[in-house]
Amino acid sequence: MFAFLLGFGVLRSLFDAPHSAAVPLFSVLMAGLYVYGTVLERHRARAQVEISNSAKYAWLTGILVLWLMLLTHSQDFLWLEFPLVLLTLHIAALVPALLISLGLWLVAAFVPLWLHPETWGVAAAVGPLIGTVFAIAIFFAYRALHAEIEHHRAIAKQLRATQEELAASEHQAGRLEERERLSREIHDTVAQGLSSIVLLARAAKGSTDPSSQLATIESVAADNLAEARRFVRDLASPDVQQSLPEALRSTVARMRDRGAGLGEDTEFRLEFAGDTTTAIPQPIAAAALRCTQEGLSNVVKHAHASTVVVTLGIFADALTIDIVDDGVGMNTADASNSTSSSSFGLSGLQQRIASLGGTMSVESPPNGGTALAARLPLTSEREDRDEH
Repeated sequence: MFAFLLGFGVLRSLFDAPHSAAVPLFSVLMAGLYVYGTVLERHRARAQVEISNSAKYAWLTGILVLWLMLLTHSQDFLWLEFPLVLLTLHIAALVPALLISLGLWLVAAFVPLWLHPETWGVAAAVGPLIGTVFAIAIFFAYRALHAEIEHHRAIAKQLRATQEELAASEHQAGRLEERERLSREIHDTVAQGLSSIVLLARAAKGSTDPSSQLATIESVAADNLAEARRFVRDLASPDVQQSLPEALRSTVARMRDRGAGLGEDTEFRLEFAGDTTTAIPQPIAAAALRCTQEGLSNVVKHAHASTVVVTLGIFADALTIDIVDDGVGMNTADASNSTSSSSFGLSGLQQRIASLGGTMSVESPPNGGTALAARLPLTSEREDRDEH
């Protein structure tokens, strides 16, 4: 706008009579000073260097003086007052800027009256007044819009920071959850198998015929090698390829062999309740299988029981696993203490079941024996609960 009005004034002045040679000179000086100031401001802004107030006011004063000189030679530069008001409001403080704007209007309105009274009219004062008021209104509207934009920019920045914090928090929570899952998987597979191998090897040392223990060690090692390969391959939950009842039968048979290898004469029984032909979701079946493996492993290693009964119940709303033995019993307070190494498997198992919306309890009466009971809601029950 400044360049257009300055060029317009120069072109109009070329057709004025008599022609003033000072107009092109002052116009070039004003254009050069204006370009110098805007280029300097842009350079300092990119370098994040502040321009002193004295330099700003000196530059503005030079622009205004040159405009006044042009206005005394030609009225064609009158409308430069409009961009000069915007420039003044941008550079100076509010009160001085309003006073200077008032002065600019007085100059634009009454300098022509002083120089050319014969052509002056009221419109010559009203026109610049309207332009001055309009320029002030535009400035304050722009400043309000700029403040609103900065406000939303600050909100957007805060929102991005919050999203980044939330993403980092979710990532950390995911890492911790995955770490707990991996620790449970390792305990339920490799660690549990190695523990059984250690116990079988100790039993073989004191046996005159260790062939039975060696065969069981070989079987346990082969099973754990297969589990470890699967675990490394996909780091997934145990894949129950068989139906759950068949997988439990295989688990009970393996535990019976381990107990025999350790010299235990425990009778292992597997019983069923409900509809065992019902298709069980993979996470529920895997948790039930792990629950059976952990419970029977504890019986083999610690209970010295004569009988242990595993009962699988599959009902319309839930799956239940009950493992009851008549062994020496256990301290249920220790079983609930997740810091105890001997109860890590039970605490991990409880977390696994809780993650599926299920419950688990361990009871051991004073006269001996232990009962582990787990209940896992089936998908239909969870969907009904979600719908309600």
